Amino acid sequence: MKKIKFLIFLLILTSCNQYYGKVDSDYIPKNEAIEIFSNYKEDIIFSEVDFGEIIFPKFINPSIAINDLRLDKIINTEKSSVINFINNKIFITRNKSLHLIDINNQNKFEFKLNLDKDEKALHIFEFNKSIYVLTNRSRLSFIEGRNMVDAAKFDLFTNVKPILSDNKLIIITVFGDIFEINLESYSISKINNFVTNPGISIKSNIFEDKVNLYHLFNEGTLLSFKKNNYEYYKNYILEDLNILTSLGVFKELVDAPFNHNGNLYFLDQSGKISVFNPITLEIFWEINLNNTILKYLFSKDGYLIILTLDKILILSDNGKIINSYTHDKESPILIFSLHKNIYLVCEDGIYSINIGNNSEDSFYKNKFTNNLEIYFEYQNIYLKDDKSLFKLSE
Repeated sequence: MKKIKFLIFLLILTSCNQYYGKVDSDYIPKNEAIEIFSNYKEDIIFSEVDFGEIIFPKFINPSIAINDLRLDKIINTEKSSVINFINNKIFITRNKSLHLIDINNQNKFEFKLNLDKDEKALHIFEFNKSIYVLTNRSRLSFIEGRNMVDAAKFDLFTNVKPILSDNKLIIITVFGDIFEINLESYSISKINNFVTNPGISIKSNIFEDKVNLYHLFNEGTLLSFKKNNYEYYKNYILEDLNILTSLGVFKELVDAPFNHNGNLYFLDQSGKISVFNPITLEIFWEINLNNTILKYLFSKDGYLIILTLDKILILSDNGKIINSYTHDKESPILIFSLHKNIYLVCEDGIYSINIGNNSEDSFYKNKFTNNLEIYFEYQNIYLKDDKSLFKLSE
């Protein structure tokens, strides 16, 4: 009896990988799986790519020239300096003052800010033809003649760039409360609050799709506002993505997701990229670069350019890596693109990268700090770090 049971057991084992159902005579096996997950493992060098005009994270005017340029220092800055370009004028804070620089004639003016201890400027904006400064203590001041006049102070702590909507300023406090300031009457009202996820505060852009605005409170907390009236509402897009993705949790976003052809592009600092449709809850494509994402560029033709610790990668609109350049810079900071060329900014200067023939040229030798921001204004490129504001122009 034991021998019979043993023989039956062997028969079961040998048939485990076989199909016992009925198979139609005209059946042809098909591989219908759609690959939405991949890992980047090695460089694949292709020919030069015409990726077109850059639109994210900041639109770059394609008419800006890049030949025979010089790098000029405009003004000293500090780590907490904030800047804005309004009506051909540069407004920048430094040493508890607001500095105005006229781009046309280089005239400079200084306005003393009324700041308490540990209070600093957070944002500069224009409303009703007046220039306002908002501080991290929710103090509103504006230029009147040669002086800064305090309009209101609400003593709400904030470190996130506000949203300007018609005559209203939406501010987000460090505790997750959302307030609305009426810029006509300087009255304030609480409109909502949210639960914050763990994460480091970053300088997030505000991007939009057909119905929503997207903004990061910190690298792990995504906020959504209705585009028509700027009303905040609880949106579970990031949570939905983390349920559906095959890459692991997205919790350290590089920037707010931007929209292209109805899909949102999510970039995680760990190297994960997912292109997700928030309406159909489908992942168009995703990839894990297994390398830290420092900065990115995105063109109107759908090309994604990624700067990592040791590479510059170009991805097509279907997630394929179509070009790769390995750099040897110890401290890469950011990249920008003009006229089909990619420029890599490092602590020791700016390099022109030719991905097509795998070469680079030293463009400008200069010492930059790691906290570097880039602006494209009035046919010029501006670079601001912790010490200086530079203009890159003809």
